[in-house]
Amino acid sequence: MSQIAIIEAFAELEDPRRRAGQRHALPLCLALFTVGYAAGNQGFLAIGDWISSYREQLIDLFKPPKNRLPSYSTVRRALLHINYEQYSLCLSKFFNVQPVPGETIGKI
Repeated sequence: MSQIAIIEAFAELEDPRRRAGQRHALPLCLALFTVGYAAGNQGFLAIGDWISSYREQLIDLFKPPKNRLPSYSTVRRALLHINYEQYSLCLSKFFNVQPVPGETIGKI
């Protein structure tokens, strides 16, 4: 997978998922979620449809192993178990913004 900035932003985030059966790296799942959400897709099914619609372009951009992208359910499962504070810190670093004390991130 090419190391584009959005992937690098999540590279250090702890992956809470079991190793068995993992096909997609957590940074790829989070990058797709973040970009899909930023593109106006709210909800996992909408993000899944967006991933399907832009499959070729996303494969060209992210260059995932075996040219495979995660499904919406894989992205959903990855998000259900991450540490949202760590995710928020990764986004803050990526966008170069300093969070306001007490600021929180909403859960989907």
